[in-house]
Amino acid sequence: MVDIKIDGKSWAGFSGKTSFDLLALQNGQTKLLGEGSLDAKTYNEIVLVLDTEADSSGNNFGCYVEDVSGIKHKLEGGSEMVLKAKGSFETIANQTTDVLVDMDLRKSIMYKTGSTTEYQFVTNAELYEAVRLVDKGKTGNIIGTCSDGVSGSDKIIAYAYKTGEYDVNERFPQGTSEVQFKNAVTSSTVGSDGSFNLSYLETGRYEVHFISYETDAQGKLQAKGELQLNVIGSILDLLELNVASRGTISLDLVVTGIIFF
Repeated sequence: MVDIKIDGKSWAGFSGKTSFDLLALQNGQTKLLGEGSLDAKTYNEIVLVLDTEADSSGNNFGCYVEDVSGIKHKLEGGSEMVLKAKGSFETIANQTTDVLVDMDLRKSIMYKTGSTTEYQFVTNAELYEAVRLVDKGKTGNIIGTCSDGVSGSDKIIAYAYKTGEYDVNERFPQGTSEVQFKNAVTSSTVGSDGSFNLSYLETGRYEVHFISYETDAQGKLQAKGELQLNVIGSILDLLELNVASRGTISLDLVVTGIIFF
């Protein structure tokens, strides 16, 4: 990253060109990009400017996907790539505001077999929907464990949606870049220990859906169905979770079945 612009102007608080591994910034992990002062008002735009050619040490490439063999695949987007974060935040005189920019990788990058560049950024319009801007102090989390001895899943992913915004069409590829579960606010891979962490959700009502994946003959993950779950020791409804500012909802779930797609 080479610049941060707030409402069209380079922000003096930016710490300077920096590189980071987005895959390492999951489950609530963050990286500080800068500290500084802003006028007290509402801001409706943060733009991140990326150098696609070289990282902060001058090495190739600036934006890339590194595969399991250690080979770097450049992400195309011209010499510079501009990411506009969707959302707003307010600063108040003599108070500190922690602003978070969350980039959803699964909605930001697409893989195309047989193309000259296999890994590519999605379209600009889709990328705008994949990068969200939130006031950290006005967010909460949904965490927990999901125990599965039933589905035989190769991977389980938890998707958080604003209540009422999930339907069966979400499982189908959508848009130019064919993104699945396109309208999810955020997602979390369920770990080998059953843990999941849906972080920095703005205050409001959410529903969470757990999707089972299997590996096909080409080694790619394919969604095979939605898991049915029991919530242990609680009367919470997975379709009606009320997230409060700085609050955490903790869930203990057990898989009871699967509805195949």
